Amino acid sequence: MSRLQEVKKVTKEWLSENINILKQENINLEVLIDNENCLRILLETKDKMGEILVEEPSFAPYKNFKFEIAQIIDNQAQIVNAWYDNENTNIEENVLKKIYEENQTLYKFPKKVKIDTIFVKDLAKAEEILKEVNLENFNELKDKNDEKGQEAKGVTDEFLFITEIHPAIAEEILQENGKNVIIKKAIPVQEGFHILYLKDIEEERQAIFDEARETILTDVKRNIFGQVYNQLIEDIANETVRPKGPVKIEKNKEDKNTETKSKQ
Repeated sequence: MSRLQEVKKVTKEWLSENINILKQENINLEVLIDNENCLRILLETKDKMGEILVEEPSFAPYKNFKFEIAQIIDNQAQIVNAWYDNENTNIEENVLKKIYEENQTLYKFPKKVKIDTIFVKDLAKAEEILKEVNLENFNELKDKNDEKGQEAKGVTDEFLFITEIHPAIAEEILQENGKNVIIKKAIPVQEGFHILYLKDIEEERQAIFDEARETILTDVKRNIFGQVYNQLIEDIANETVRPKGPVKIEKNKEDKNTETKSKQ
């Protein structure tokens, strides 16, 4: 994933998680552009507007995104606050390593399992299969009785994180100490019952720094974005904000585009 796409992803996730803040502050959100090369979002109250822009920079003094807050004064939109990411927003490697060292318990791989199941819709049929199923005849009984759809039947024999498995099946696995065993129980799910063959287990393990690095980096960027975003919301909601400098922008009411003008 490119840096641009990564920043877009973090931006969208944060906005989604904090949408209630916008509603509480009576701030309208409008996505003006959302494509592969650009994300442009307008935040607006009755007399102020803020813009979030994520794109590859061409002339502006930012790397991937900017925040600008403008207030309507004398029928003109004037920038009252702004923040731009630049080369100084890079996160040093030693900072990431320190975060990892102090929070290792947060960066673990959950238990992984390799399983197979025979799915049937009728409990009585499941109980009959359980009476005769064993490691040697599991595949044979599966071929004869499995009622999964064709897509599910084609699942490859790979390890899965236990967090990716149906909760009812995961619960049974967590209660089992061994592997290469048939769980002698019809496991109920919404549409029927699974007979579970637990083939193999990889226990939960600590991620080394190189494995955790991208997750840590995303967490840090999300935190930085969150701090700036919260300040933006606070400033937009604050009716007493006044311009900090001479920069002006003209607001086009039809397409809500902004054009920056600097006083000479």
